[in-house]
Amino acid sequence: MKKSSHSIEVQINANPDTVWEIIGSGKDVDKWLTPITSCKVEGDKRYCATVEGSFEEDILEVDHINKKFTYFIPKQHILPVKDIEGNMEVKPINENSASVLWSWNYLVEDTDDQKVREALNGLGEMGIKGIESFANNLVS
Repeated sequence: MKKSSHSIEVQINANPDTVWEIIGSGKDVDKWLTPITSCKVEGDKRYCATVEGSFEEDILEVDHINKKFTYFIPKQHILPVKDIEGNMEVKPINENSASVLWSWNYLVEDTDDQKVREALNGLGEMGIKGIESFANNLVS
């Protein structure tokens, strides 16, 4: 396996503080990322489930000043990767829009890397757009 990384950044029309409240809480992933069917946070652990099974995440850092959320997933069943470290960062643009950068570092077989990058693009865009909808529903 080799170390690899990927990131996606999407500008959304939602209040940056509301977007950060969603991401920074660590909760409610099931409300903005369709494959996740349930999610709960207990201390520095996040537990997520999909229809295929469940996985556990370690919450490594919640940086409220820089609006960065970092987590680690040692094992999961969604992608052919191991040791995923994910980082989500909210970059305010103005009162009604933000850019969300979602990046990942992971271990992957060389033959799977391109497929994983494509899947992360899809998951990332789906998740960030889901956060936009969830944020706008909270304020309306």
